[in-house]
Amino acid sequence: MKKFYVSSALLTVKNFQVVAIFDSNRNKTQIVANKSWLVILEVFIHEQSLEAAYQRFQQINSSLVPEHLLNQCKQVRYDSDDLLIWLTHKVLKISKQGLFGLRSADPQSNFSAISQENPYVLLCLFNQEILIADEPKIHSFEDFSQTVEYLETLGLLSPAVNTLDWGDLKRRFPICHHFGFTRGTPVDRYYLDKFISEIRHQVVGSVLEIGGVLRNKEFYQLSLATEYQTLELVFEPGVTVVGDAHDSTVIMPESVDTILLFNVLEHCHNPWVVVQNIHSWLRVGGKCFCVVPSAQKLHSGPKDYWRPLPDGMKQLFQDFSEYNFHIYGNPLTVLASFMGIAAEELSTEDLDDFHPDYPVSTCIAALK
Repeated sequence: MKKFYVSSALLTVKNFQVVAIFDSNRNKTQIVANKSWLVILEVFIHEQSLEAAYQRFQQINSSLVPEHLLNQCKQVRYDSDDLLIWLTHKVLKISKQGLFGLRSADPQSNFSAISQENPYVLLCLFNQEILIADEPKIHSFEDFSQTVEYLETLGLLSPAVNTLDWGDLKRRFPICHHFGFTRGTPVDRYYLDKFISEIRHQVVGSVLEIGGVLRNKEFYQLSLATEYQTLELVFEPGVTVVGDAHDSTVIMPESVDTILLFNVLEHCHNPWVVVQNIHSWLRVGGKCFCVVPSAQKLHSGPKDYWRPLPDGMKQLFQDFSEYNFHIYGNPLTVLASFMGIAAEELSTEDLDDFHPDYPVSTCIAALK
């Protein structure tokens, strides 16, 4: 089956290197290390099939860069402190004012037609940057195809519009209706285990788990907890305190060292009240460890109110003296979480890759 591609990249310069950025805060980036990558990215603005793109690539490698284009790009490149280059189907736009400039209709920022006629724009724009001159090493269609596939894995190329192979994902219902339990370990449980492994040594002294039972002490291997209480709305075996976390009187002020609430806050109608109560129940120097789902199907327990995101969690825990985030997820695991695909169906690399714009689980460790 033939594959068709389109460039999908936002490029800039940092420390004399060409960098692709994948989120608005520029936390997720990829160095564009090779000249061949720039050539291929520009080719796939105009061509979609591998065969046509390879022919264009060969033509570019056998030709000289036009001097007038080099001068034109040099003026753009070195007259800007916030350069961004947007690459997509039939579009090569250059902004000297960041994202704001890309939204403008200024014809001087649009190099699409110039690139169509002379596809050397990226080479000219970045001719002073640190790049590996590897074009001569790509001397066969197979070499070219392998490089294209690698650029796709980096997120710089994507399937052309209307050529996606949806496979098992084009369906009316999730693969598992129960978070992935029928297939193995749900993705969010993988991240919960990862978070616990990172904070286990800090769960000490008198511990209160909100929304848990006593056996969790052993299940989570919390060996440093000297006392373990559990708070739930209704009594069941393993619950030591029956009450509502919205009620500040259910726990004595400054009586516990550690508070855990894993996948609970989304079920609280006023989570800010619960967090205020947690702050009052902790002794000075005590810690709260909280996990919320950021990408998960609705689940009543008894009701499902919120999907707190990192900025929301920061606001909720603003009265704590300090806090550290542990955020997990990426586009693939967001999809897996919603579709009920189990963690065992993904590789460790798939699961542990992090993209700040696609959290599955947002976890916080907060100090009173």
